[in-house]
Amino acid sequence: MLDEIIHNKDLEKHLITYHKGDTLFLEGDESQDLYFLVSGHLEVLKGDKKIEEITEPGALFGELSFLLGAKRTATLQAENEVRVLRIPKNEVTAFLKQFPAVGDKITEILARRLDERSQVVYGLRQICDKLPDAVMLTDQSGRVVAWNAAAEKLYGRNWHHMRGSSAEDIYEEPQTYRELLQEVQSRISVPERILKVKHLEKGRRYVSTSVTLLQDNHSNIQSVLWLGRDVTSAHRLERKYRRARYWLIPSMILLVFLAVAIVFGYPYFSKGVQTVDSRKLELRNLLAKDYLLLKSLLTEPLARGDRNSVTRVLEEFFGLQVTQQCPYKGIILLDGQKKIFDAFSIESGFSADTMIGTSYTGIEFQGSEKSLYRLLILYRADKNNPMGRKGIEIAFELKENERNMGWLLFQMNMDCMKANYEVDEEGLRNLQS
Repeated sequence: MLDEIIHNKDLEKHLITYHKGDTLFLEGDESQDLYFLVSGHLEVLKGDKKIEEITEPGALFGELSFLLGAKRTATLQAENEVRVLRIPKNEVTAFLKQFPAVGDKITEILARRLDERSQVVYGLRQICDKLPDAVMLTDQSGRVVAWNAAAEKLYGRNWHHMRGSSAEDIYEEPQTYRELLQEVQSRISVPERILKVKHLEKGRRYVSTSVTLLQDNHSNIQSVLWLGRDVTSAHRLERKYRRARYWLIPSMILLVFLAVAIVFGYPYFSKGVQTVDSRKLELRNLLAKDYLLLKSLLTEPLARGDRNSVTRVLEEFFGLQVTQQCPYKGIILLDGQKKIFDAFSIESGFSADTMIGTSYTGIEFQGSEKSLYRLLILYRADKNNPMGRKGIEIAFELKENERNMGWLLFQMNMDCMKANYEVDEEGLRNLQS
């Protein structure tokens, strides 16, 4: 077919030679001429990136702009000396009538490209459906043009329901969605924001959303890419934790006042014999208060396996122990199988990572179910005590709906206990009951 065309004397006037580096046409040009490669090599550029080469004599290109009446979608540049046959736009119709085989060739090219694009789109859809995050694509007007299986689950709407619908319909506060869209149009992309979603079955959901504009090489907006993650549980936990932290210091002050009132008021109101002196009573109240406080903050993240939240609570708890009378050296949190889930200590050289997963199943928890706490006597080796240094810990059981969630262990500072509360190992045993 190429020989028939290039040897046609009527078409000799359309033969053009380009030298290395010459540009046949630029991406975005209005030209709609039709081209045939006679000889040489061409490179196809998208922006400044080469995406394809045209090297086969008889190759047809430029047909898409002619058929659609659209601008050039790529730049064509000569890699060496190139000869082409360029049919002007106003002569293409007559040319196709003279050489009908060219029309068949164009049909074949378009069919092949459609098949390739369909396979690519299908592959991308398969990949997107396996992503854990919700992926949503909208056009410039905010209409949904594509989304994956995770988006269908997160937003509580099926694809047939949302196809072509406005994306703002899924948000509880459409104005916030519109403001975010305006912001991203001025900045290309924005940091993640928390948006409220109206889930048709689960009600309000909090979705961490990031937005990116997809543009062509002329900075024209083609579509908007939305990525979303369900952060409802984390958002609610953070609010609960903020409230707990807000009330933590006042609650501790109140409990201290109550403890003081009990200590000093008890001798005046008790008619019996005081069996425990004021310092031991103060220690017992402190242990009970700290256990109840930490239980309220740790049970939920322990059940979720959220070690980061547990570590934060333990660090903040010790940050509040500003007095010299703190009876603890550290705290250990065990899970339901008595394995260390997290730990914190004020002693130098401490590393929680070396303890995580260590089991307490072989250590005796001394005391009965009616005891305030269980007593543990154990020996830990360190560089100064290779045979093991004696340590005393007390363990409080963590229960949720009568189910054992784990244990909260206080590592006792016996020097502080002796100096400030006049309590030794035997004293701790007496305080159990």
